[in-house]
Amino acid sequence: MLTLVLVAGVWAGLQNALAGGGSFVTLPALIVSGMTPLAANITSTVALFPGQVMSGIAGRRLVSGANRLPFSVLFGVSVVGGALG
Repeated sequence: MLTLVLVAGVWAGLQNALAGGGSFVTLPALIVSGMTPLAANITSTVALFPGQVMSGIAGRRLVSGANRLPFSVLFGVSVVGGALG
C-alpha cells in the first residue's frame, strides 16, 4: 500500500508541475489506502500545495508582462477569481 501512495505522490507532483490535476491521482490512492475521503482530500491538498507554489514562482518568469505587476496585485486578482469561481 505504501508503494501505491508513493507512486501516486510522485506522479501527482509531476502532473501538477506540467499541467495540474494531480489530485485526481492522489485522492483515490489515499482512499484506497484506508483514509476517509475527508482526510484524503485534506492530505492531498496540503501535500501538493508546496509544489503548486513553486511551479507558480518558477513559471512567473516565463509569462511576458508578469514581472511588471507587483505580487500584491497578482495575489488580489487570484483571491477575487477564487472567490467568484
